Amino acid sequence: MGPPDTKRRDRRCEYHKDHGHDTNNCYALKDHLEELVQDGQLAQHVRKNNPLNTVTLRPDSPPLGVIHMIYSLPLPTQVHTIQLQPSLSKPITLAKRPHEIGKISFDDTDLDGATLPHADPLIVELRVNRFTVERVLIDYGSTLGIMYYKTFVKLGFTNSDMLSADYPLFGFNANPEYPLGRITLAVQAGTKSVDMEFLVVKLPSPDNLIMGRTWLHAMQAVPSTYHQLLCFPTEYGIEQIRGSQKSAQTCYLIVAAKRPKEPEVNAIEVPDRESLEDIGKTPSEKATKDLDRIEINRSPDKFFIIGTSLNEVDRREFVSFLLGM
Repeated sequence: MGPPDTKRRDRRCEYHKDHGHDTNNCYALKDHLEELVQDGQLAQHVRKNNPLNTVTLRPDSPPLGVIHMIYSLPLPTQVHTIQLQPSLSKPITLAKRPHEIGKISFDDTDLDGATLPHADPLIVELRVNRFTVERVLIDYGSTLGIMYYKTFVKLGFTNSDMLSADYPLFGFNANPEYPLGRITLAVQAGTKSVDMEFLVVKLPSPDNLIMGRTWLHAMQAVPSTYHQLLCFPTEYGIEQIRGSQKSAQTCYLIVAAKRPKEPEVNAIEVPDRESLEDIGKTPSEKATKDLDRIEINRSPDKFFIIGTSLNEVDRREFVSFLLGM
């Protein structure tokens, strides 16, 4: 509660029976009520359309766990997506600097800790629903907050916790993407927490969340991808969260590893026929001006390639042989 001489006499907490803060702003009371809700002792007082797993975040409360990358790769080693931590776990460390209150600016001194040159996006970690969520993409080009379905599940939610979302999203691919639903959660960055509505989508991604302009404006936050910093004002002054270039580069490698390989052209040898020297190379390496493309059943996705050096009789026999296989 603080020393008696620093307490505000105009604010009283009925839970502590003391002055210093209002009852509605008492973190100890909120944590106690949340424990009762989780134990099922206040079920009759909780509205059913509110997610029971949504909790009020206290800046100094320990996280329930850490959500790392939720994208699976075909590797022999197992990737653990959740690591439960004890109550004495180390809290989030913030890169704080003595900025003037209310003024956010960047200079070369903010590059301390950044690897240059780089073209990395800003990837940070945030607290959501008492979990530390890593690989959160700060995207100033996005309007809304996006939560990927695997992250939604790791946070302890089910489909019944979502509200309907009937409007499509654009920008993920060529076609509009309809979200599975929406959910509003408290998102904590440093000592500051704001409620954020997420649209839940079921798409593959190396990121766990995308935080767009809606959250940035609510936080009054200013991101700098060059300095790899996210700055925002709080009642304690300007706070900074440094991005993780390692996470950004790992995300890029994951996406690159999932790209389909360029198909190879397999050789079909016919007795007494000399094989083309460039058979087996990738299409981009082949001398395409010396090849003919023959579609199968007039399907552009099914075809084979033969050389133009064949005479008309051999070409006709060869095509008939391949189409008859």
